[in-house]
Amino acid sequence: MRLIALIALLSFTVSLTAKTPGGNSPLMAEKSKTYPYLAYLPDGYNKTNAKAWPLIIYLHGSSCKGNNLERLKKYGPPFYLERGMNVDAIVISPQCPSNRNWTAGAWFESFYKELKDKYNIDSSRVYLTGMSLGGFGTWDIASRYPEYFAAIMPLCGGGQTRMVEKLKDIPTWVFHGEVDKKVNLKRSVQMVSALEEIGSKPKFSVLKGQGHGIQKVYSDQTIYKWLLSQHKQAFEKFMEITSLWNPKVDSVNTKHSTGNEKKDLIVKEFPMQQPDNQESKPGAKSFLYNLFNKKPEYKQSTLY
Repeated sequence: MRLIALIALLSFTVSLTAKTPGGNSPLMAEKSKTYPYLAYLPDGYNKTNAKAWPLIIYLHGSSCKGNNLERLKKYGPPFYLERGMNVDAIVISPQCPSNRNWTAGAWFESFYKELKDKYNIDSSRVYLTGMSLGGFGTWDIASRYPEYFAAIMPLCGGGQTRMVEKLKDIPTWVFHGEVDKKVNLKRSVQMVSALEEIGSKPKFSVLKGQGHGIQKVYSDQTIYKWLLSQHKQAFEKFMEITSLWNPKVDSVNTKHSTGNEKKDLIVKEFPMQQPDNQESKPGAKSFLYNLFNKKPEYKQSTLY
């Protein structure tokens, strides 16, 4: 009896291992004239079909730089997509070379053109996100090419406050850990404050008790629902209408908080959720996804 039980257990282990991430990965390694990347195509995507799909471009942090695309699967969207998470969009994760960063050079425009030529992309629904080094890259690239993006979502990054004039019309959701020791919270505070001063209304989530490693944000379907609900053409039309009622801002005050002054910051509650499709798609992937996806707790409070 014990022998039968042992054989059954070994059979289950083998079958589970055969389906672990990497064995049947939903992420495809692709070459490019600029940077190589991992590509995720949503359920129902068909190149021969005329349907255009939203595009999410994810920029990784410094620890994933190099020439091995497998490194991108350490965290962020590639980590969760590899483990069974589903997103109703094309997700592209380029890899930055070891000797560069996302803000260096004019790589993005040619990279985006390649994506447009290769995939069926809805140009009114292109989104940019990244964390740490990628968070800085998100602020920078969006400020240089604002016409491409329907929304951006930088995590634990920062930028120059002079960028905000180019960013003011882009829906933005900023995340930062309350006790981040690698990239100080004030870097996001400065960008959010600068946007607010010129009339923009970014979403800002400061994660209670969290440090630099806030990559679990990418496991929650809430952020994807928000991103995919933003449409560039609809937003531009809205801004065109509202501009008839609101005076145009002619100048930008570049004197912003340094983090020393007393400033009220609401720490947003951000409950982590299981992806909507996990119940409808049981199996090894959803088991592994739940195994690895331990959720942090976020509470409301006020920072000073």
